[in-house]
Amino acid sequence: MSGVAAGDGASTGTCTPSRPQRDPGYEPGDGKNRGPSRGILITIIGAVVTAGIAAAAVSPGLIGGELSGPAGNTEPTLSALAPTDITAALPTLDPATSNGAVEDAKSCKAPLAWVTLVKRPGSRGGLVRINSGSYLSPPFQLTDAPQRIAIPYPAPYPTGRGALSLVGDADEVWFYLTPGWFIQTLKGTASINVHWTPGNPC
Repeated sequence: MSGVAAGDGASTGTCTPSRPQRDPGYEPGDGKNRGPSRGILITIIGAVVTAGIAAAAVSPGLIGGELSGPAGNTEPTLSALAPTDITAALPTLDPATSNGAVEDAKSCKAPLAWVTLVKRPGSRGGLVRINSGSYLSPPFQLTDAPQRIAIPYPAPYPTGRGALSLVGDADEVWFYLTPGWFIQTLKGTASINVHWTPGNPC
């Protein structure tokens, strides 16, 4: 705007002084340099918040809770699989032993549950199976990418309580319920008590 004002002044014979250019990192008031601009700070904060939301969406047990399991003091919640997700979850189930549970979920008698397995980046990982009541899952090779896995509930759904076990040989395993359970070294079997709130399966 100062350049336009100066030009107009020249055409009318009146000299209008241009405004001094100000460093974007400087704000008047107390004479102190403010450092990085407010816009850069907002951008950084927005990126951090977005990363946190993404982590929560993939692995909700990591956010907003204490560590569960033998090393923690919180009994985690086992969440129900939405009926619309049943078909997509079928490849994670053992077809030989899960047919009854799948039919119950489809007919709204009792839902399936879901958990997530992932290894810590850079760790060896390993091979893990999930034992839920009488059900034993197929083996899962742990990867850096979270694997969402469907399982039957470990006890009759109306009871609201049961236990899950991880069976295998693996290092630095995150087993996500709500909150998550971290196992530094799995050699054989590790078990954890879980609970859920029975509700309308559909």
